[in-house]
Amino acid sequence: MDKTDQNVNRTERTVESVLRVASMALSIASLVIMIKNSIANDFGSLSYSTLGAFKYLVTANGVCAAYSVLSAIFVIAIPCPISKPRLWTLFLLDQVVTYAVLAAGAVSAETVYLAYKGNLNITWSSACDYYGIFCHKALVSVLLTFLVSVLYVSLSFISSYRLFSRFEAPKH
Repeated sequence: MDKTDQNVNRTERTVESVLRVASMALSIASLVIMIKNSIANDFGSLSYSTLGAFKYLVTANGVCAAYSVLSAIFVIAIPCPISKPRLWTLFLLDQVVTYAVLAAGAVSAETVYLAYKGNLNITWSSACDYYGIFCHKALVSVLLTFLVSVLYVSLSFISSYRLFSRFEAPKH
């Protein structure tokens, strides 16, 4: 391996490490914001655990944070020779986490949208008129989740590039 290849590998690993650590931090931030998000007023009480979309968001962010930590340790702290099974494992798990977090963000975004706008066709009014702080915190959590999705899309590109530039795609 020449010096250029070593620099590319070092740069590639550094970028991947930063993305994994950043996604872990943002997943934890989103998870904590949502878990601590509850309100009680004259209209009743509301917490993340009363809405299925937000429970899924918390679960997906927890899984993402745990996977980010484990994969960062796997990539950074355990330098192993690059092997086909290792690259396939990272590629597949990156894909699963990307789609799980994206789905959690999408379903939660719909819930936040309905909370802000309501649905006049079926006479739902805006819940955020009564639970404003809850809605704002939920929105922040959803935005952080979408940012994690963007980071994981980038990680998916990196893992797919690393895999398919070194090995051929499987034959049918």
